[in-house]
Amino acid sequence: MTKISLYIVEDENIIANDLKNKLNGFGYEVLGIDAKGEKAVDSVSALAAKNKLPDIILMDIKLAGTIDGIETAKQITDKYSCGIIFFTSLNKNEVFDRSFFLKPYGYLFKPVDVDQLRMLIEVANYQRNLEIGYTKAIDELKSEVEKRRKAEKETEQRLHEKIKAEQKVNQLLKSKNQMEMDLINRELATSSIFISQKNKIIGLIRKDVNRQLRKGKAITKSDFSKVLKTIDENVKFENDWYRIKAHFEKIHPGFFDRLREQFPQLTPNDHKLCALLRMNLSTKEISQILKITAPSTEISRIRLRKKLVLPKNVNLVQFICRV
Repeated sequence: MTKISLYIVEDENIIANDLKNKLNGFGYEVLGIDAKGEKAVDSVSALAAKNKLPDIILMDIKLAGTIDGIETAKQITDKYSCGIIFFTSLNKNEVFDRSFFLKPYGYLFKPVDVDQLRMLIEVANYQRNLEIGYTKAIDELKSEVEKRRKAEKETEQRLHEKIKAEQKVNQLLKSKNQMEMDLINRELATSSIFISQKNKIIGLIRKDVNRQLRKGKAITKSDFSKVLKTIDENVKFENDWYRIKAHFEKIHPGFFDRLREQFPQLTPNDHKLCALLRMNLSTKEISQILKITAPSTEISRIRLRKKLVLPKNVNLVQFICRV
């Protein structure tokens, strides 16, 4: 069992040493003796620095220094968890009133009865150990509560972040679905434009043929020339470009304005090629519409890439779709 460590603050040297010898004889460990309060404060601080803080300090109220035992006890207990037992020859009520706020473990009147002192030391040490145990338990409980509160806060934060991430994913999926629907609608609209133009050409040709058939005469070279003229007039891209452009701008509003603003170096022919690429038409389809060969279309695409200063790893159609 660990010895109870004591410290004696007593200005009468004979009494202090007599107490020390008797207490050592009882099995206590007396760590030192001081006669002045200031010296006692310094001595206890030095012991604390060596991790040898006394369990209980036997403190005389009347000391030889500039501060009395009550002030000395206050300065020590403000910093350290030492128990205090007061010795006094003064009026009991006066001592109690002045020292009650320090919560000492007991009082003994001089001359000190050693047996009473021994009993008081044991009770005081027991009470002090209980208080230390309670304080430790409360600190551990506070620490556990704080850990749980922190864990709950982190869990709540992770849950909030998870919900936020799911909302963001749902929003992105919704945007993706909307973009896909918009793309499908635009492709349908673009296809409808060309189907409408083709149907119109076929209708005009059919009308010319029926007109010749109703005449009941043999179809001459001149009649075929009129039909061919109708075909040539309607498949000529320049004649239909303005109508196609009007439909295109309904589907892709502001496209040509953005082209002119971002790439002022592009020509009207470049704008036409960009529009056809934006419709996601193949090289063959673009060649048929522009009435040029497929190699010429490829050359036009290469020139357009150079004007746009596109790196090799950037897809031309995807780039134009982002304009």
